[in-house]
Parts: sequence; structure tokens; C-alpha cells
Amino acid sequence: MVADTQIDIVRAEAMDWPTKARALVVSDAPSYTGAAALLQGIKALRKQIADVFDPHITRAHQAHKALVKEKADAEAPLTEAETTIKGRLKTYDDAQEKIRAEAQRVADAAALKVEQDKVLAQAAAMEIEAAATGDTQLQADAEALISQPVYVAPAQVAKATPVISGISYATTYSARVIDKMALIRFVAANPQFIGLVDANQVALNQQARSLKKAMQIPGVVVDEKRDVRAGVGR
Repeated sequence: MVADTQIDIVRAEAMDWPTKARALVVSDAPSYTGAAALLQGIKALRKQIADVFDPHITRAHQAHKALVKEKADAEAPLTEAETTIKGRLKTYDDAQEKIRAEAQRVADAAALKVEQDKVLAQAAAMEIEAAATGDTQLQADAEALISQPVYVAPAQVAKATPVISGISYATTYSARVIDKMALIRFVAANPQFIGLVDANQVALNQQARSLKKAMQIPGVVVDEKRDVRAGVGR
């Protein structure tokens, strides 16, 4: 902790400044000069406050960094082991998913074949009857039946990976721009997606600082803000 006497000194000096500022009226050159002197006095007092607190803040920050590093060092073996184990679990689960998917593909293909054979047999029976009776509509119905796609419900094949409480898999999705101009053209044609394109504010600010009011970029304006800066007077 910072010594109370040091805190009390700078705190007592700082407490009067809001009252001084509220009472200040800048109406002519002398009062402007006096206000500037007060502003420089604040700058000087801030320097004193920094001299009191900064060394202690630095030591506390260094102690914090040291403790964070010690914690990270203590956890490092566990982090390594956790990463290894998660990798092994995922490798096994991925392999089981491939097995499950292949089993489902085979089951779906078999079920589709059975259903297709049923449809072909039904259509063949209809064609035989149509040929025997001369029923042209029945013949058309048989042809329509054959031309229609055959649908079967996907097979439900369970994965062999054990279900363990507390262990789960999370799938995350992210987007990556591979053609920026294509994205820009898309947004230009579909303004409702304007949120997909953000202005590079850092780059724009750099341009504004460099070119100032001479900056001319469509859709962009240069904002100008003046602030008062105070340094310790000489």
C-alpha cells in the first residue's frame, strides 16, 4: 500500500480543484491566461500523483504478472495432457462416425433397392394387365410409377462411441472470405446484407490524420475535433 501521508498530500491538493474550476470565468485575455495557468497547475499535480502511485502500480503489476505466469506454469502439464486426451477421443469418435456413416449408406442403399424392386414389380404387373386388357390408362400409370423417384426414410444407425456424462462434442462454424471483391459485389447488389462489410476504421483514421480535410473518399467525411492540451509552463 502507498503510505497514507503521501496519499493525503496529493488528495488534499486535488480536492480543491473542482471548486476552482467551477468558479472560473474566462471573459478576457487576463482571465484566459489565468485559466491556462490553472490548467498547467492540474498538469503539474497529475505529475505528482503519478510520482506517488506509479512505482507501486508497477510493482503490483509485476507481481500480478509473476503470479499469472506461475499459475500458467502449474497448469501447463494439465493443459498438455488435456489436449492429448481430447485429441485421442476425437480421433476415435471420428473413426466411429465414419463407420456409422458407411453402415447407414449400406442400409439406405439396401432399403432403396428393396423399395425399387417393389415398384418395378408393381409396374410390371400393371403393364402385363394393360397389355392383356388393352387399358392404355393403366399402361400410362405404370410408366408414371416407374418414372417417379423412390424415397425411403434414412436408416437409424447408432454410433459406437460410449455416451459419457460430462463429455460432449461442440461443432462450431466460421466464415472465411476468399474473394473480397465478390463479397463487395454481392453486398452492393443486396444492400440488406450491408452488415457483412465493415469499414476499416483504423485505416480510415490513418488516412484522415495524414490528409486531413484533403481526404476525398466517396461515402466518407472527415470529422474535425479540437481539444485543449496542457503542458507544464516554462
